[in-house]
Amino acid sequence: MTTNPYKAVFIDLDGTLLNKQSVVGERNAACIKKLVAKGVKVIFSTGRPIESVRHICGAIHQDDPVITLSGSMIHKTMFGSPMKAQTIPFETVRNILETCRDLGGVDNIMLDDEDGFYSLHENEEIEEFVGMFHKRPKVFTYDQVPSSAVLSLMIHSKANRRDIYTSLHEKFGADAHFTYFKEYPWIEISNFSSNKGVSMTHVCEAYGFQLDEVIAIGDGANDLEMIAAAGLGIAMGNADEEVKAVADRVAPHHTEDGFAVVLEEIFGL
Repeated sequence: MTTNPYKAVFIDLDGTLLNKQSVVGERNAACIKKLVAKGVKVIFSTGRPIESVRHICGAIHQDDPVITLSGSMIHKTMFGSPMKAQTIPFETVRNILETCRDLGGVDNIMLDDEDGFYSLHENEEIEEFVGMFHKRPKVFTYDQVPSSAVLSLMIHSKANRRDIYTSLHEKFGADAHFTYFKEYPWIEISNFSSNKGVSMTHVCEAYGFQLDEVIAIGDGANDLEMIAAAGLGIAMGNADEEVKAVADRVAPHHTEDGFAVVLEEIFGL
């Protein structure tokens, strides 16, 4: 049996653990169960809300912390209470929304809070999130901004996404954390100190782990900080080049069970 220093694995979902059908394949599910049986902490770390993670992964593993909304929320366990929440200051949210109204070219905006989500328009772009939250959004307007604490702000634009990102980042980059995805049509904005890497560090501190004792594996822009900070950072074969650049090694493509392939090798499963 191969021994190694790793006590926990932080796992992205989309493009990493999940297949093209957005489910966990048999080999990947079996790998997770083998890791748990060896006493390894398995922490799902995703941009999805907790409702979606429960639906997709709840039957596979549910006893360790879960990082959601790209680091804005940590739950103690899959079905447990919140462990830590990083919200965006109301003034920052309001100022970003006002700027979006003035910029133009914004197709939709979504706000997450602890109870669900809001959208500027209830149209086709929002249906993806209806499936994740398992509920319809509450609709808001630029003039009536939700007063609840916002965990994540998402902006959709088909034609002007790069320009909108550049304008907002130049104006609010010191006040909020921005993520721009090459293939995903939303700009993600969260608390300035909120990302998967920060949340991974918080979980490690709670369990007494050092960062060099954990593995992080992912594929997208919101995985950068997590992969860069982990003792062993792994990028999927389908990962963005900027993610591969900070990783220590590259796993096979997510459609080839790359997660299981690389973890089976590392842990001798």
